[in-house]
Amino acid sequence: MQVSLEHRPGSVVELSIEVPTEQVERAIQQAFDRLAPRVRVAGFRPGKAPREILEREIGWPALREQAIDILVPEALTQAVADHQLQAIENPKVEIEAFERLQPAKFRALVTVKPEVKLGDALAIKAPLREAPVGTDKVDAAIDEIRESLATLVPAENRPVQEGDHLVVDLEVRKDGVAVDDAPTENLELDVHAENLLPGLFDGLNGMSQGESKEIPVHLPDDYRRADLAGQDVVFAVTVKEIKEHQLPEIDDELAKLSGAGQTIAELRERVEERLRAAAERDAVFAQQKAALDALIESSKYEVPEVIVDDEVERDIRNLAISLGQQGIDFEKFIEFGGADLQQLREERRPAARDRAAQELVLDALAEQQGIEPSQAHIDAEADRVLEGSEDAERLKSSDRVRAYVGERMRLQWALLWLAATARGESWSPPEPGAGAEHPGALAAADELMAREPEPTAAESAAPGPEPEPQRADGMTEI
Repeated sequence: MQVSLEHRPGSVVELSIEVPTEQVERAIQQAFDRLAPRVRVAGFRPGKAPREILEREIGWPALREQAIDILVPEALTQAVADHQLQAIENPKVEIEAFERLQPAKFRALVTVKPEVKLGDALAIKAPLREAPVGTDKVDAAIDEIRESLATLVPAENRPVQEGDHLVVDLEVRKDGVAVDDAPTENLELDVHAENLLPGLFDGLNGMSQGESKEIPVHLPDDYRRADLAGQDVVFAVTVKEIKEHQLPEIDDELAKLSGAGQTIAELRERVEERLRAAAERDAVFAQQKAALDALIESSKYEVPEVIVDDEVERDIRNLAISLGQQGIDFEKFIEFGGADLQQLREERRPAARDRAAQELVLDALAEQQGIEPSQAHIDAEADRVLEGSEDAERLKSSDRVRAYVGERMRLQWALLWLAATARGESWSPPEPGAGAEHPGALAAADELMAREPEPTAAESAAPGPEPEPQRADGMTEI
């Protein structure tokens, strides 16, 4: 078999393959052996008629197609193996010639694992910054706790102002005609500029209880209802109740209400501990990311579009799973939520490309430094991530699951090695089942690899009720 190879942009290799006649004839014979038993010829048992009759019944196009299906994968697998190519996508094949008693010729475009030319990892400097937690941050977190525990009380003898909680009747009109069959009654709104549509926030401010008002609003282009997006409408609003948030005093009772202590001193100590832990984690995350960004910037590589596509689809699947866990059907979210699936994909492509670059560079770094978790490490990590799963034993025995766990650990370890080196420290793998030696390092590496934002320091410190559902554009649903 003759194979010529040409490298093309995008980590694509073009293979031109010529298969000798004897191998073609063998594939045709195998195709005939497969198809002949399916042929029914009057007067003969299935597949027992003379060959020329069977071939006539099968037809050359069907026999040729079956022979190609046999020959091409076999020849292509051999060519890829002979040239030590790491294919990451099913090849795209074009048949150039396939006839009896002649060599077969075909071309295949094979997307391969891209070559990464790493920058000098030893030259990267990324110090770990201090993560101080001052009194002002503790005070701010205490204020957030107070806000979460606030009670609503009637606002006496004053108009609406920012921060109020309203109960309103509302109707949306376009060109003087209501867009819905009936007005929305007793709708509850919090008067915050970031939650309300532009124009509606300004229009509500200054209204009095019992007052009715028509508020003109230009709806944004990404408004949830496509038929109204980018249109001018009028919100007819009647304010029925105005309530304000009454904050609890900063005393021992606040500590008890928060569930974080019995005294205000205990609450402040608990809050400071949480803030400090979150700040240290954030500092480690920032240091790891700075080191990784520097290595990516100094390295040379191509990110094949197929990898980006896979990352985008994985992101979309994760979104669907996340919505499902909240009781939201993904298809209905797309249909009625003002989202467009293709738009979602395009919005996620830049981040997907960045993630793909991170993994390519970390993979090359792990290979360069000989970083590879042992089977004992993989066992321990599988035990950790599958703890509590009803199907844990079956999953732990799955080669696919173990390969995923092992590869994830390998990339995390490469990141931990890089971060330690950038701090001027040495790094070696922990004992199986043990965490990283630096507090929060493994958690931060896991967060960076997962690319899912963790709560902010204030969010980590301040317990409170679950937030109300918001639209994707941050506007309150009305």
